[in-house]
Amino acid sequence: MTVCTNCGAVYSAGFYRDILPMSDQSKIEWTDATWNPVRGCTKISPGCKFCYAERFAERFRGVAGHAYERGFDLRLAPEKLLQPLYWRRPRRIFVNSMSDLFHEQVPDAYIVEVVSVMARANWHTYQVLTKRSSRMMQLLNTKLRNVAQLAHIWWGVSVEDKRYGLLRVAHLQAAATARVRFLSIEPLLEDLGQVPLRGITI
Repeated sequence: MTVCTNCGAVYSAGFYRDILPMSDQSKIEWTDATWNPVRGCTKISPGCKFCYAERFAERFRGVAGHAYERGFDLRLAPEKLLQPLYWRRPRRIFVNSMSDLFHEQVPDAYIVEVVSVMARANWHTYQVLTKRSSRMMQLLNTKLRNVAQLAHIWWGVSVEDKRYGLLRVAHLQAAATARVRFLSIEPLLEDLGQVPLRGITI
């Protein structure tokens, strides 16, 4: 057993066996691979109503040994932390396609650990997308300040409507240290009107 000195995660004896399988065959058109060091989530806004990740995960609830045997319940997956280090070919990686890195149940220390792997495996490009923009903004301006300006890590928010989406845009713009900022305008639930794009890169 190995214990992470930063977040206290415990790695099993099968750690290296577990991280070798790759998720580099993503069907998502705007990325090459997915990496899920966190699994599961909870709904926080209308854009979550028809969550594809929840539908997928709940199909395997109760299936012993499956990655989603707990369905869409949130849990950390420290055995996946180092996965990008083993992908030698550069990829565009969607971080936590099956969760939200900035979920309130994910400890700050674990988020720092995930982002430190991104910093180390700098031959990849990382797409970090969240609906929990307030927490991302706070961490980018504090504990993640030193990595926020790395050009290979992109920070983004989901924008589905005026009430929730435009506030997320404002939070992203207030993350003063973020070098690359992007918006995911989906699912689009209403006319957004004039969207302020100051500081948005992509």
